[in-house]
Amino acid sequence: MSSVLAQEIQYLKGVGPQRAALLAERGIHTLDDLLGYLPFRYEDRIRFARIAEVRSGGTYTVQAEVATGGLVRYARSRGAIYHLAVKDATGTLRCKFFHGGYLEGRFKAGQRIVVHGKVELDPYRPAHLEMINPQFELLGAEAADSTEVGRIVPIYEAIGSISSRLLRRIIFQALQNLLPELTDRLPEEMLRRFVFPSRREALLFVHFPPPASELEALNSFRSPAHRRLIFEEFFFYQLSLALRRRA
Repeated sequence: MSSVLAQEIQYLKGVGPQRAALLAERGIHTLDDLLGYLPFRYEDRIRFARIAEVRSGGTYTVQAEVATGGLVRYARSRGAIYHLAVKDATGTLRCKFFHGGYLEGRFKAGQRIVVHGKVELDPYRPAHLEMINPQFELLGAEAADSTEVGRIVPIYEAIGSISSRLLRRIIFQALQNLLPELTDRLPEEMLRRFVFPSRREALLFVHFPPPASELEALNSFRSPAHRRLIFEEFFFYQLSLALRRRA
């Protein structure tokens, strides 16, 4: 393994000992492990939908700010529903989170937020639109950086208190340490045979794909970069089994 990839995770910018301990619980100890923690979804944040543009049945990504939020509990049910309203210059969109007790106290009026999900008609209020259990990300008070708007944005599964947003920033910084001459794990002949990108190119692509990338191919993990990394994982798994049988 390259000495760069063997770097311990706690020494990366934005990590430190406490976050390194959380990452270690997921088996992430080195830079190589971190770059192997791939996004589970991608959002097109090059152009956000305005609230006035959303229609029932469509899936949208909306950048807005929190208007109101509150938890509604029901006496005959252990569950609770969190109702969130977000707004932009064109209107207000309501979001509903079932079993949303964990969101109590999470939102404050004026917070900048991105919500992503399918828009449906509210069955109890005709002509009112809502998102049910949308994915969301709070952008914070500071200006959004290039890792979260104006591009196709990778969405990672949070690890404890390390949010998708923080993971994205850590991984973005980590990618800056990848040397152009990063040693490839697959033979050149194999790369040519399957028309695979280099490992460095594949890692850069899957974590921060270029704006022209096809979103459907990304979310189905069928881009050339995804196929190369999946192939690599299975290749070395099969190789380890062959070596074990031989031994």
